[in-house]
Amino acid sequence: MEAFVQVDTHYTRSINLERDIDSSPILNAYIPTSKSILVLEKISMTFNDQSMPRAWSLIGPYGSGKSAFAIFLTHLLENQNYLTSVTAEEILSKSNPALAQKFVANTQGTNAYCTVLLTGSAEPLSQRLLNAMHYAAEVFWQDKPGKKPTILKALAVAAEKASTVSELLALLDRLKRAVEKIQGRGVLIVIDELGKFLEYEARHRGANDIYLLQALAEYAYNGGSANVMLVVLMHQAFEQYAKGLGETLRNEWGKVQGRFEGIPFMESAEQTLHIVAAAFKSTLTEDQQSTIQKQTQKIVSVLAKQNALP
Repeated sequence: MEAFVQVDTHYTRSINLERDIDSSPILNAYIPTSKSILVLEKISMTFNDQSMPRAWSLIGPYGSGKSAFAIFLTHLLENQNYLTSVTAEEILSKSNPALAQKFVANTQGTNAYCTVLLTGSAEPLSQRLLNAMHYAAEVFWQDKPGKKPTILKALAVAAEKASTVSELLALLDRLKRAVEKIQGRGVLIVIDELGKFLEYEARHRGANDIYLLQALAEYAYNGGSANVMLVVLMHQAFEQYAKGLGETLRNEWGKVQGRFEGIPFMESAEQTLHIVAAAFKSTLTEDQQSTIQKQTQKIVSVLAKQNALP
């Protein structure tokens, strides 16, 4: 059977947000599901200058497609001069033309978003975020004409030392304003595997990363011609990572969770089967496919008579 049927490995291997962001095969293989469409709809509702929640936590088990979605979202919000942006818009347009048009209209004729991507690890979130902001700014301005903004140097300096929550927010504000100055739409921050940062925070009390997350979510609430959007990906809710902490700290973590709109990122069986089907590639002839279909129908018929089908 291996001679006729193969599995697309892009559906079977683990995806790393930072490593795979430039992978065209992974982007091309992406299938918008009902859950991802729901999240994109929520995000598209914030494409305005009003003050409103712009922080989301996508919660789902390993393998639920959170990282793949984050890559897809990033390309939807990048400069439309990039081929990956056009590809992402075409993929979404096949599933939901009206929603795709909202994303096109949001970035069309602009410098789109400066995208800050980072993956969780056993270290302070603040330092990793500063490094990710510095890298994102360098990439964002690398093909822009004219003098580079002073925020690039400021981020380079900050990345080499520890910064307070207020100092980091001040740098983020400067970054957003610099993006806005060259007709950009804002800053997108995506934190994959946030749980690893939270586990580090729980073991090293006083790291203040939980308050940083609260401050980031509150800052993202502010509206303007350029906005900050914050998307975090987790295996479980905030409160689950605070189980070993005292009641006071658990309550504090609960307040932080309230700053995010939590979205369970789990697909229905129907959607999962749709993705599984897309992962199989075959070289079967029409006659071979017809033979298999007839055999399958016989098996299904027997199972149906025995009430063995869901």
